[in-house]
Order: sequence, then C-alpha cells, then structure tokens
Amino acid sequence: MVPSKQLRKLYAAGYQLTPEAFVELNSSPNITEIIDKILQLNPEIAILTITNIKDISSGNYSHDSKTNTFSDIEEETNVYDIQSEETNNKKEEKQKIRSKTSVSSSRRETITTDLQIISSPQIRKLSASAGGFMQYFNNRFDSISHFFRRRRDIRNLVTTEDLQEDKKNNKISLIGLVYSKRKNKTGSFSLELEDKDGRVKGMIFQSNPDLLYKAEFILDDSILCFTGDWNGRVLFIKDVYWPDVPFNHKPNHSYEDVLALFISDIHVGSKKFAGELFLRAIKFLNGDLESNKYNEVGKKVKYLFVAGDVVEGVGIYPDQANDLTVDNIQLQYLLATEYFEQIRDDVEILIIPGNHDAARAAEPQTPISKEFAPELYKLDNVYMLGSPAYVKAHNVEVLMTHGNSIMDINSAIPVIPHETSTPAMVEMLKNRHLVPIYGKGTSIAPEAEDKLVITNIPDILHAGHTHITGDETYKGVTIINSGTFQYQTSYQKSMNINPTPGSTYVVNLQNLQRTNIDFSEI
Repeated sequence: MVPSKQLRKLYAAGYQLTPEAFVELNSSPNITEIIDKILQLNPEIAILTITNIKDISSGNYSHDSKTNTFSDIEEETNVYDIQSEETNNKKEEKQKIRSKTSVSSSRRETITTDLQIISSPQIRKLSASAGGFMQYFNNRFDSISHFFRRRRDIRNLVTTEDLQEDKKNNKISLIGLVYSKRKNKTGSFSLELEDKDGRVKGMIFQSNPDLLYKAEFILDDSILCFTGDWNGRVLFIKDVYWPDVPFNHKPNHSYEDVLALFISDIHVGSKKFAGELFLRAIKFLNGDLESNKYNEVGKKVKYLFVAGDVVEGVGIYPDQANDLTVDNIQLQYLLATEYFEQIRDDVEILIIPGNHDAARAAEPQTPISKEFAPELYKLDNVYMLGSPAYVKAHNVEVLMTHGNSIMDINSAIPVIPHETSTPAMVEMLKNRHLVPIYGKGTSIAPEAEDKLVITNIPDILHAGHTHITGDETYKGVTIINSGTFQYQTSYQKSMNINPTPGSTYVVNLQNLQRTNIDFSEI
C-alpha cells in the first residue's frame, strides 16, 4: 500500500506505524484530522499502534497514558517469546534438524511437523584471492564433471592434454568450462573450452541448425560436455550435453495431505509495499478470510517458504531513501516480525535472504543477520536459513534460492524474454548450478566447496527476485517463482518489468499439484 501525503507528514515527524495502524489510518476518511491531532499532541511514542490511533482519534489519549518506547513495542509484540530454558535449547537445535519430537510443547499442531534442514550456508569470513577462486572453480569443475562421468551415453572422454597439435582425434568427448562464446557474422559460434590441463578452441557451424539453437543456451563459465572431431587445431563440435536432470528422475511425495505456501520479495519498509495483500495472505493461513473455501485450504498449509527480500533494506541502490517509508533496517525487520507473528504458530516458516536483506551479498548468502533482526529469530516457528537452503518437508525436498542470477541468465540468452522468471530456472537445473555465470551481476564468494552446485535434484525449486510469478515442471522438478508483495517501482517501470503483487502458489505436497492464488482477488 502506498502511503498518502498525510502519512508522509507523520513519518517526517519521526513516527512509525505498526502494520494494523498503517492500514487503519491510511484507509480512514478522517486521516488528516487524526494526523493533525497526533502532531499537536506530540506523543512520546516511537511506533504508533492501532490502540494509540483509536485513543487519539476518540480524544481518550493523554500524556499521562502509558506510552510505547521502542523496547515496549518489542515486549508487546513478542509476549509469547518468554520461554523456559528447555524451550530455548530446542530453538537452537532446530536450526540443524527439526523433527516431530523437537516442536515446542507450547505449540498446538493440527498437522505434526516433519521437517529436516539438509543444508544451509553458515556465516564464514572469507578473503577473496586468486588462489581462493582457483580452488573454488576446481571444485565446481570436479563436482559437475562427476555428473558426466556417470553417464553411459558419453564415450571416449579425453582432456585438453590429449588433444595434440597437428594430430587428429575423431569422435571424442571433452568436458570443458566455457571460457568464452562468440557468435560470428555467419551465424556460427566460436568457443574457448577449458579444463584443468589447458584450453582449446571449438567451432559450431551453421550447417547444423539444431546444434546452433542449442548453442544459444550455452552460458559462459558453464561446464558442459562437447562431442566432435579434433582436427589438430580446433574441435569441430557435433553435439553439446548439459549435466542436466536425468530423464528418469522421479520426485518424492508426502505421505499425507499437506500444503505449502511459497512467497518472496515482501519488501517491508518500501513505499510500494503491498501491506494489505500480505495481510490477506496471513488471513488465508489463519483461516480468517471471508471465503470458507479458501479458509479450508489455508488451514491445511503447514509450511511457509519465504525466498528472500523480507525487507526493502537501506542503501541498496542510489536514492533509495526516496522510496522508503521506514529508513531504519532494524525497524523494518521489527515491522516484518509483527506480520509473521500473526501467523498461527503451527505453520513452520522458512526464511532465506535476498539481495535487499541484511546478509552477505555474495552467493552463497549467509542467513539474515541476527544483529539486525533479533525479534525475527525469537519466533519459535521461524527458521532463519542461508541461500541456497535445501530442506525436506514431509518427504518433499525443496531447494530455496533467492534467484539473484535469473536476470544474468536472461541477459545472456537472447531467446529468453527478460520479463520471465522460470525459463532461467530451467537453465539452472540444466547446468546443475544456481549461478552458472561468473563476473556478471551476481557475486560469488570463493568458498573451498561450491555450494551452488545442484548436487541433489530437488522435488521443488523455489526462487523469487524477479517479482514475476511463474511455474513450470521440468523433468519431474516443480519450479516456482513466487512473485512479490511490492507494487511496481520506478526502476521496474523503466525496465518494462510488470510485477505480479499478491500472486503466488500453494503446493499440495502429497501430489505436487500447484495452485496459483492471487491475494488481490480472493
């Protein structure tokens, strides 16, 4: 919801609003009168609640009334966080593995939790160096090469060391990292291919239209297998293989009728934050909508997957301050917490960071910093994970990533429309890597082990970032991009990107059937 001019006067005076107070005040026909009263009374309150608004508008507020300081709001909105030492220990344990037995006894679950955190990047201090990146790319090459070496349809594997100058070698297969790709004026492609032993040149000629089309999808830095003939100087490429998802891949299913809701890109603190739509999503989960049909569906949701950009952040791009209603990132997370704590506590909420969150910018991203979002960490049903995170919920394996590299992939493959989300996610699966291109818009940390390799094929691949809802099934993998809860920004408008605020997906984990839900319509 975009704040009115009157509300901006309130923000300029140093006040903030809880989500309920924001909705109440912004929709009130007497908003000008109420705000004038607030400014005249000048209450010593950091964050105005809906109770404060009602007291002021009815004339019942006085300076002798109990006021809310910043810490008061924290105490008021997290009263059920006062727990025993035993429950706090369980809170620490659940970051590793959550099972039926680790749920706090104070929570009443209609559906028993069956959740395992398989992997999540942890906080590490790294120093970028040439040696570190060499180790990183060697690990990437070994990990993805392993996929090809297990395949029976790839024969006569050689390395660049075997390809001697002026000595022909026909019908060979070479696993190589694409050092560069260039499309020639004739329509052919020139490639430089690299492995641990060296670098060679490859050619794809225009006489093979099917192969030319495949070449459009070859990404720099991707690790592929090329078959063809070596003429002593150049590899004449006859075919290209991606590490890809096997054709016989069969997804897992839940053993009972359980639903999961997939969301991302909430952007609390932005002027374009669609707060009323997010509240509709919360009402859906709580079974509080006007429709009994949707309430029955919402009550069956056990897992809420959040693929990053919980808040708008501060200083993410030039002049961002002009687009903020809340210019303090800690307060942004506090307000976000007030939304999440309204969700019934037997819903397991899994949150990874995005590029707007307080986390390491480079992939893999560490979890949102506890320093900036302490109240979010206190919620007993919230799991703060890194990106990518690999989890198993009711036997269904979900790979969560914010999707930072989607736009890089879209830009690199001209045949993919830039305003789409799922085609790039298909390319992630084909390349078995979440950030196949190095040196573009998505930074990569030089970890010793490349945790961006899709080692285990997920049943569901979930991302956000583009603000465009999309879904697809690729070789048994359910692909979901969960849209946004932010209206179109001026930047998106300049890029001709039309977001889909409030539109996302519910997935039945028993049969992986997905249903699009638009909270602006239900």
